[in-house]
Amino acid sequence: MRLDDYNCVVCSHASEETLLHLFLDCQFVVECWGTLGLVIHNSADPFDTITSFRAQLGVPFSMEIIISMSWAIWSVRNDAIFRNVQPQISNAKRHFRNDFAQVILRAKKAYVPSISQWLEAYL
Repeated sequence: MRLDDYNCVVCSHASEETLLHLFLDCQFVVECWGTLGLVIHNSADPFDTITSFRAQLGVPFSMEIIISMSWAIWSVRNDAIFRNVQPQISNAKRHFRNDFAQVILRAKKAYVPSISQWLEAYL
């Protein structure tokens, strides 16, 4: 698809919006991950970053956290493009909280207390 502009809409840099940039390199995104206590270590391989996130989280539901924050980032990006909503960390946290609340409904009963405890600690 031919577009007028391929720059990232969630950061102030004139960086091309690649998947790597949007989910791992963008300063806005680094701050989003940081709200969950996650640090992005410089790695050329995004799978190494996901592995690092899982180790940093240290919970059995780490992939649900990673997927929910990725969806929150995507939602903030789409809000900026389609609704003209200024990207804000608080909006990403709101999207994350709403999505992650659905995870609790589908979780194994044994995980619900630890998920709730984790959610209270980070949000």
